[in-house]
Amino acid sequence: QAKQVLIQKIREYEKQSVYDAYIDKKDDLIVGVVERIEPNFILVDVGKTKAIMKTSHILPGETFKVGQAIRVYVVDVDKSAQGAAVVVSRTAPGFLKRLFESEIHEVYDGTVEIKRIARQAGDRSKVAVFSRNKDVDATGACIGQRGLRIQKISNQILGEKIDVIQYYDDAILFISEALKPAELIGVSLSEDEQSAIAIVKDEDLSLAIGKKGVNVRLAVQLTNIRIDIKTFTEAV
Repeated sequence: QAKQVLIQKIREYEKQSVYDAYIDKKDDLIVGVVERIEPNFILVDVGKTKAIMKTSHILPGETFKVGQAIRVYVVDVDKSAQGAAVVVSRTAPGFLKRLFESEIHEVYDGTVEIKRIARQAGDRSKVAVFSRNKDVDATGACIGQRGLRIQKISNQILGEKIDVIQYYDDAILFISEALKPAELIGVSLSEDEQSAIAIVKDEDLSLAIGKKGVNVRLAVQLTNIRIDIKTFTEAV
């Protein structure tokens, strides 16, 4: 019985130790080494412990090898967990936000603020940005000359397409930005600002909806407003 109590106390101490070491790293990027690959998850050695990354947190089509060093985002640190206490991801919107901070100086120093992110990992993301300095173009700073900055980030996530758009407090302007690259003719917003009708040229309907509906779906996530798209002919 004494042996069992001692073992239990040691396990509790180990979990507390891991929790103390990694709780400050929650919502941040860390580098780990792939230790084991299973059908449903990957174990990543992150130093003092092993972190778990479920397959749902791996980019579609992404493959790893044992011993490979990878960057991961700490989603949660739970000392009450039965297995790995540290949960990591490469699909979380926070992972993309931290990549922006690590690659774009204006985001890192706070000149450009990332207001919202909507992400369909491995396919497409929309990042709404706002400049705290009127002399700094928020979207231009993130995209970079000839798109080099945003391309560098995209290359780290299997070429995921990233739309950088201007954030607006005004819901109508924000919806117009969120549905880019489609150009809107107009937006009709409900009184409670929970839903809207976005009107596009007849020939731009597929562009506004996007492949498999991804463009409008991300716009809805980004604005938190239900958006119904209609062509000009339908609107009339």
